[in-house]
Amino acid sequence: IYDVGAGFLILILISGFRHLLRTTAWYHAIERQERRIRFRDLFGIRIAGEAVTDLTILGPLLGETVKGVTLAKHVTAEHSASSLVVENLAYGFSVGLLVISGLVLFITEFPLPDSVRAGSFAAVGIFFLAGCLIALVVKKRYRVASRIFDGLKKLDLRWMERLHDKREKVILFEENVYSFWHAHKGASILILLLEMLSVFSGVVEAWIILSLTVHRASFFAAFMVETVNRVINLFFAFVPMRIGVDEGGAALVLKTVGYGAVEGVSLAIIRKIRTLFWVAVGLVMVSHYS
Repeated sequence: IYDVGAGFLILILISGFRHLLRTTAWYHAIERQERRIRFRDLFGIRIAGEAVTDLTILGPLLGETVKGVTLAKHVTAEHSASSLVVENLAYGFSVGLLVISGLVLFITEFPLPDSVRAGSFAAVGIFFLAGCLIALVVKKRYRVASRIFDGLKKLDLRWMERLHDKREKVILFEENVYSFWHAHKGASILILLLEMLSVFSGVVEAWIILSLTVHRASFFAAFMVETVNRVINLFFAFVPMRIGVDEGGAALVLKTVGYGAVEGVSLAIIRKIRTLFWVAVGLVMVSHYS
């Protein structure tokens, strides 16, 4: 860890660049006529939401809610929610491409224990099926949220009485999400490219950490580490800071591709220190935008 030294500033800049890319994607996911928020404020809201995601057991459920509620002070609630969904769909698509390609390489290139191989195949299948399902829902414009809303109303729950006039807003939110990809094809392509760059920056970050600590960097190893990191982020999203699981995943991957488990643990810890920096900034933003 001490070998990183001043190189830690590079890691801060790379992770900041990743936040900047995703903020830009989010900014373009907001309808042009609804962009009544400064870019720097949107960046601050994103950092605040990510801090809440990293620190709480509710993870992205609470973090994304913080983003949406805070943005809703500047745009309508429907457009706030739909912009978040559009941005996260694009991000999920980019992560899915990375994970599927990385896991396929991982399975085919290395002799793995049966349990690890089975888990890798399962992860590939889950990501592929999830991607197909989401694409089908968006293409066919299935009213998932409004149907859930109607189903809850049929249960005659007492607290649903306060939401009886919200159905039109739910429908508007869904229409904003589905129509965005068809009405703004240029912006959609830009958002996807930005999200892919943000995902790829994680590979670059892992490569730099290996260069600084092991002095034997491998782009392939960095790609594998980032692949497993994204899978961990998905399945352990509700573990604060993903304590323990990041270290175990990185150690397993680097040991498999010819490094030592210690290097994997060190890489994960260095990333956690970097995350703590942005969590501290995010908490300042939380107090600012509260």
